[in-house]
Amino acid sequence: MGLALCNAAPVVPFNPRGPPRKPRQSGFAIWVGNLPPSASIADLKDYFSRGATRDIESLFLMSRSNCAFVNYHTEAAGVAAMNRFHNSYFEERRLVCRLRRGAAASDASATAAENLASLSVSVDTGAAATDSESPEPLIVGDTRAAATARAAMGTAEPPAGNSSPQTPQEKFFVLKSLTTQDLEASVRSGTWATQVHIEQALNKAYDEMENVILIFSANKSGEYFGYARMASKTFDKLVDLKTTSAGTEHVQDLGSPRSILTPPTATAPKGHIIDDSARGTIFWEAEHSGDEAKSVTKEDGGDGQGQGQGQSRQFRIEWRSTARLPFYRTRGLRNPFNANREVKIARDGTEIEPSVGAKLVQMFHRGMLGAKGFYELS
Repeated sequence: MGLALCNAAPVVPFNPRGPPRKPRQSGFAIWVGNLPPSASIADLKDYFSRGATRDIESLFLMSRSNCAFVNYHTEAAGVAAMNRFHNSYFEERRLVCRLRRGAAASDASATAAENLASLSVSVDTGAAATDSESPEPLIVGDTRAAATARAAMGTAEPPAGNSSPQTPQEKFFVLKSLTTQDLEASVRSGTWATQVHIEQALNKAYDEMENVILIFSANKSGEYFGYARMASKTFDKLVDLKTTSAGTEHVQDLGSPRSILTPPTATAPKGHIIDDSARGTIFWEAEHSGDEAKSVTKEDGGDGQGQGQGQSRQFRIEWRSTARLPFYRTRGLRNPFNANREVKIARDGTEIEPSVGAKLVQMFHRGMLGAKGFYELS
């Protein structure tokens, strides 16, 4: 079952960027606070490589909050770095360092500072599209909300009188986008691209489940944009925006991250800085000889331009609804797969417990039945 576009216009090749690219995270990181406002990422990577030239992995700078995360290859290296740099002085500022241990610490900090703790700082893009400019929502089916949602997901109605627990045939994931424009481009193209570690989870779910449902939201929009069904695994081919149309390339040039190679210094290994100023993101990654970092850089194009520079693997999706769902309407709906937080609190790639995901999908169809949509089922 596919989707047929009504009054289709020519599709401009576009690779939705999603949230900003993140540096590699080893699980052995230290948080560094009280950095001077003038601190540059080049000076910081040299400083925090002292005594750890072979162990440092990455450094993520959050200049607006005068702090950074520094990832090391092993727990021992992280502990040694914390002891070495805590209460030390950088440009006449006494530093405060704290050990950040793996996923537990990451989850604990997600609620209070999601963008910072997840190393995914972004800037507010403002009102990407006003109500008058928004396309009419896609509505699949014309029956009650629950039946409509089941039909949209391709899920059969449970047999009557059968109250025994059913093995879930669906998995639900939240996917984040930097802008609404990226999501609108995905509606036109029927594709999406995301971060490597999320690709792996989605591909695994696609192999195991009858349906993988992706619920989309643009950063700082205060609402869900819509939801789609995953229609393929990620393609092997890397997509490069520079090979697409001139119009798309112009968009790429306006807000593209820059990749800046850094040679080895007396303390730091060679590496590269990813400067995504449009999104408020800047980090440095080490390139240790023969390690994964070097192979990833080659795979991403051989010129130091990684996924955030416009290269990533796409996969096909079938949009089932583009009806906007404000977060306030999901109040009280909690996700057991995310420490029982409210479902609106999620990072890119957060999985939602199936029964909660099904309820969330139903909400897209309530009160909007009969509306004219972008798409119809074929």
